Amino acid sequence: MSKKAIIYTSYHHNNTVNLLKDAVNELEYDWYNLLRDKDVKIPINDYETIIFASGIYYSRMHKIMVRFLLENKDELEEKKVLAVITAGKNPSGYAKRVKTHFRNLGILNIHVFSCLAFDTYGPLKLIGGVNKGRPNKGDVSKLTSFLEEHI
Repeated sequence: MSKKAIIYTSYHHNNTVNLLKDAVNELEYDWYNLLRDKDVKIPINDYETIIFASGIYYSRMHKIMVRFLLENKDELEEKKVLAVITAGKNPSGYAKRVKTHFRNLGILNIHVFSCLAFDTYGPLKLIGGVNKGRPNKGDVSKLTSFLEEHI
């Protein structure tokens, strides 16, 4: 079995990490939370497959994720790299941006999964948020199929 890692940022509603935990066998992956494990040196070279997962913040992956990708881009060129994103709106549009970002870093064989997620940022909080109940079982099923196809 190839060694696999999930490197993620998820904090507001934990949409992204909860989606992943529902879609994968947690024991098959080493998990790294970039927000919590800031000072941990992730041994990227130990992994054949890496899933990068983040909610969308200000139209991009979390800034800590963006910085991590920039700092480690050379080590990622030969890896199987996937991205999983959740967003309060326009997930397919953000998926295109994320794919372009990875390709600009030289990570050309990138596949991106995206779905809607519960969002209460800014003025959305006043109306109780949008996409309540997302990600849902249908999103989990789609992510599971995506991962089976690409891993």
